[in-house]
Amino acid sequence: MSPQTYGIIIGGVMPGIIFGLTNTLVKASTEKGISIPFYVICTGAGTLLIGAIMLMVMKDTKVSLASGGYAFTAGALWAAGVSGILIALQNYDASISIITPLFNMNTLVTVALGLWLFSEWQTVKVPQLLLGSLLIVIGGAVVAKA
Repeated sequence: MSPQTYGIIIGGVMPGIIFGLTNTLVKASTEKGISIPFYVICTGAGTLLIGAIMLMVMKDTKVSLASGGYAFTAGALWAAGVSGILIALQNYDASISIITPLFNMNTLVTVALGLWLFSEWQTVKVPQLLLGSLLIVIGGAVVAKA
């Protein structure tokens, strides 16, 4: 297999499965009764554990103020987003099977920012990317009506 294929499997397929399991656990956690602050704290503890294991296994210790700041901000934004999911599940009886495809339209934000900020438009097939993005929007609209 090519390095690109490994990258797609390790960075795309595996996280897709893992995040799918994660969203199911979000719903299970709210059904068992957890406050939003404690959910964020518990997931932070899980993140800390995986980070510590990765540090021991990979022995990679590079970090800078800028890279650490971006990582911290990513974590804070994730916590804010998942808090919205929890509010919807706990307070508005939202269905995880409906809101997941909607909040996964975050892909569109990432695609747009990747093309713009990192000049990825130079290395990807933009028409195919835009077609796939359009299909995501259509899928989200269909799911919202389910």
